[in-house]
Amino acid sequence: MLPTQRKTLFDIVCLCIGFLGLQFGFALQAGNMTRILHNYGAYLNEISLFWLIPPLTGTLIQPIIGYLSDHSLKQGKTRIPFLLSGGILSTITLLALPNAELFISVMSPLLFGGLFIFIIDVGFNTTLHPLRTTITDYLPASQQNIGFTIQTFLLSVGAILGSSLSYLLQPYTESANNSINIIAKNVKYAFYIGAVVLLITIVINSLAILKQVRKVGSTKLNNTKKAPIKINMMNKLFLLPTNIWKIGIVQFFSWTAFFLLWVYLTPSLAQEYYQQLMDDTQTLRQDEAGNYTGVLFAYYHLAAGIFALTLPFLFKRWSILAVHGTSLLLGSVGFIWVYTSQDLKTLFIPMLLIGLAWSSILASPFILLSHLTPKNQVGFHFGLFNIFITLPQIIIGLGSGFIIKIIFNNQAIYAIAIGGASLLIAALLSFYYRSSFLMKKHELQVKN
Repeated sequence: MLPTQRKTLFDIVCLCIGFLGLQFGFALQAGNMTRILHNYGAYLNEISLFWLIPPLTGTLIQPIIGYLSDHSLKQGKTRIPFLLSGGILSTITLLALPNAELFISVMSPLLFGGLFIFIIDVGFNTTLHPLRTTITDYLPASQQNIGFTIQTFLLSVGAILGSSLSYLLQPYTESANNSINIIAKNVKYAFYIGAVVLLITIVINSLAILKQVRKVGSTKLNNTKKAPIKINMMNKLFLLPTNIWKIGIVQFFSWTAFFLLWVYLTPSLAQEYYQQLMDDTQTLRQDEAGNYTGVLFAYYHLAAGIFALTLPFLFKRWSILAVHGTSLLLGSVGFIWVYTSQDLKTLFIPMLLIGLAWSSILASPFILLSHLTPKNQVGFHFGLFNIFITLPQIIIGLGSGFIIKIIFNNQAIYAIAIGGASLLIAALLSFYYRSSFLMKKHELQVKN
């Protein structure tokens, strides 16, 4: 299908609404996974190993889903089956994840946690890929920058809800239980609400795609018979154009920073402000720090959502990489601010700066990528590009626990400092590539 007709704002929102529900689920996982694993008995230096599961799953799943869904479009079909199946799987797992007590009679709590994190990330990645390509599938080039902006805004709304919900529900639930293997009720209810929101938004998104298909009809991009699935990801990766590699390297350092933030902010707050012992996994301080982390995450997502609405105007005034580099630079200041802060109440200010970086990370690279990718390979290239997101998480997941334990004596706050340095590198690379980035023609398309 080749999109040519301009879409209304309502149509664009409906085509992106699944991001709200999906990011709701992502935020619940990012904001609560560390505390849930602590409740299951994992120590600080073990937590990063569990966080390896999402990027490993994404590295495997997204290129495959991209290849298969590209082939569906070539045959005149849609990506809806992948969208719905991933959404349903994610919904079921969101309902099950905070209910370990129903399963630990047949498996250890940590095995349960690892298994269900893997399952939920299979669902998330199966859904995420068709959502990302919806903009290039159904919007004309002149509206794709608006599409990515709305996508980022909806991602931020979902993240705000997912990050803050357990904190907002705390006054209406019993106090968190400090017994091992017991998840606080406010966390459970947040997961239940997230599951319902995720399913509803995915269904709406699927119906919006069907509406567009009925309007213009389906077109086979390629009438050849279905070929066997042969995906040599490493060969394809090294054959990517130079400019995609440049965007990917910036993404690598950007996602390194945010992965460290997601994994280590809760234990950092617990140690620095709630005086939790380094290897203590069963105190109320961990729950208190986890709730506060959710609020801080909500603040940076709020900043990201508001900033996303300004991006199209900024792209018209400056180049995309200039805007992206500036956003990353401000984000690195936010990371260092968190590291040096002595007052818990002042952390909301650096979170706003971190939100600016996150907003640009979600939009700018994918706008550039959409204009560099052949139309009939959008799904596969987007899936392949995901390696630049998952690889840093795998590396950090393997090494950060050892580094924090051996070099920094289990003081988690140093992971935040490393994240700030990584985001600074990403910013400097963006400015460096801006002068040599041969994207003038494509950037003019985005500006128009």
